[in-house]
Amino acid sequence: MKNKIKGIVKYIYITIFLIGIYILLMIITSLIPASAIKENVKKSSETLYKENETLIIDLKYKKELIFTFTDALMINTAYSVDNTKPASCLLARKNFVPGQTKIIYGDSQYNLGANEKYKNSKNGDLYQTKELYGLMHGDNIEDSYEYARYWHGYLVLLRPLLLLFDYSGIRIFLFLVTLITVIWMLYLIYKKINLNTSIIFAVALLSINIFIVSKSINEILVFLVSFASSIFLLIKKDKIKNIGIFFFIVGSITSFIDLLTEPLVTLGIPLIIYFLLEQKEKINVKKELIDLVKLSIAWGLGYGITWAIKWVLVELIFKRPLISQAIEQALFRINGGHSGIRKFTLYEVVKANWNRLSEFIIIVIFSIALINIITRFIKIAVKKEKIDMKLNLKKCIPYAIILVFPIIWYAVIREHSYIHSFFAYRILVIAIMSLLVITNKISEKNEIEGKGKSDKK
Repeated sequence: MKNKIKGIVKYIYITIFLIGIYILLMIITSLIPASAIKENVKKSSETLYKENETLIIDLKYKKELIFTFTDALMINTAYSVDNTKPASCLLARKNFVPGQTKIIYGDSQYNLGANEKYKNSKNGDLYQTKELYGLMHGDNIEDSYEYARYWHGYLVLLRPLLLLFDYSGIRIFLFLVTLITVIWMLYLIYKKINLNTSIIFAVALLSINIFIVSKSINEILVFLVSFASSIFLLIKKDKIKNIGIFFFIVGSITSFIDLLTEPLVTLGIPLIIYFLLEQKEKINVKKELIDLVKLSIAWGLGYGITWAIKWVLVELIFKRPLISQAIEQALFRINGGHSGIRKFTLYEVVKANWNRLSEFIIIVIFSIALINIITRFIKIAVKKEKIDMKLNLKKCIPYAIILVFPIIWYAVIREHSYIHSFFAYRILVIAIMSLLVITNKISEKNEIEGKGKSDKK
């Protein structure tokens, strides 16, 4: 009992520490005056204006969509921070210009607010790229809008980057960071696990066009968190004293920087890495199942508690009715059914996201899986290699469960996952990795060196 209490207290201390760090970083980067980033924000608005609310990239075998709408909002928010009142960054305003802004609207119940010039009066569509362009090119926009329900932790990175680059330069920077972290992670997987697994991860990431994703500030950040945490696991796993705390911190960081894009990848990808490393030493199905539940809960608590604390802070400090609005918004994202938006079935949501994968990619994935299995069984038949099929099936259990994580996510976050399937589909990378790992595991030769070969060890 005492150990449990000590464990809970430790998580409380870590939460307080993380929230303190988040607020400190937000305030420090908010001290950068808007004038220092104005020129790069202006150039960014011109690029975004040309691309419009969505950038469509034709890959011949499919069309990939980058949601520049949200990137425009993020850059607008970065520019609109009042450096004379840095704590106001927690309100996440857009269109805020000292001396020009006359009215500030709090979070709306369901949709973002926008100046009337940049709204479609018929269907309510907003034009974030045009609004940012207008703000930076002499349109005397006098109304500002808050989006305080999220942390907007990306500002800690985005505001310093805007000192150095415009939107095009930031894209190049993010592409290079993505390239470096992907290569580093794949190399470590090759060294710590094996070449086949490294190839599996590469195929899975290419199937969702990870390098095109780097064109979107909004989307790529959660993947970078996922890659960084996976790299840390690959290097330091044996030195991590409490793996639950590690996943709790990853979940918390995800909540800090993300605007509800593909947060599940920061759980799914590191989890797969974790079990691959565990199985290099021993196979213990009971322990793996317990770890799977514990680590998933730890990540979920880190993610959820961090998000909830933001609502509480804004409500207490700025007297905004954010808690009730955030809960209402969360229920809407889960259930839908507001403003003419009907409720979606799980089948519809899964189908919408599955259809975002091209037929070409699906054929490639299943071909690799099939060839992998056939090749291995041919080796068994020809070379008479003995495998322990029962043991191999046990190895597959955690990955089979992780494989359905995206389906569980779609079942819970149905409305959001359906409407935003053009990026929500990317969490299927978790299922693709799991499927290919299973085909690799199911017939692999037992290489565990004489220890932990079964649950009895």
